[in-house]
Amino acid sequence: MKNKLLKISKRTLITFGLLFALALITNEVIYRISIPDEFENANWSGKWNSSEHKLVGGKVLTSIPTPIIENSEFESQTLLYYNIWSLYKPGQSKIVKMNGTFGRENFKGNSELGNKNLDDLEPFTSNFFKAKISVGNGQQIEYSGIKWKENKEIFGDYVSKYPSDIGEFELSTE
Repeated sequence: MKNKLLKISKRTLITFGLLFALALITNEVIYRISIPDEFENANWSGKWNSSEHKLVGGKVLTSIPTPIIENSEFESQTLLYYNIWSLYKPGQSKIVKMNGTFGRENFKGNSELGNKNLDDLEPFTSNFFKAKISVGNGQQIEYSGIKWKENKEIFGDYVSKYPSDIGEFELSTE
């Protein structure tokens, strides 16, 4: 009896493992074939995940002008992709326009943080990142993050309105 139960458990685990691997591979294939030619030279890619809705998330691909000029606004076409297991728009992608800036004035912290703490971050950060995307259906997404000097990464949080959501994102240069 024990031996039979172990075999069933083993087969179940293997089946779920294979289904999980198949879902990951399928998601990557759908993402890759949904990338338009205009994003062939995109220099930043990453992912985003909702903090409120655990199964909502995806990938992002964009071109941020280089070199980065502090306190200068930029505009870039951005591809937002929703994972196939996402409860909202599964397997779909959108091309949107992102407007953003890098600079120290983008830092919004708790009132107890003075300039001293902001200066303490200077050796590690290159700039503070702020961006906004407006989607045609009324959705607005605001991003706040930090760009690291050495490893060329941006990470932070986003807030979406219509539909309402909050979450986190990571971008890195390719």
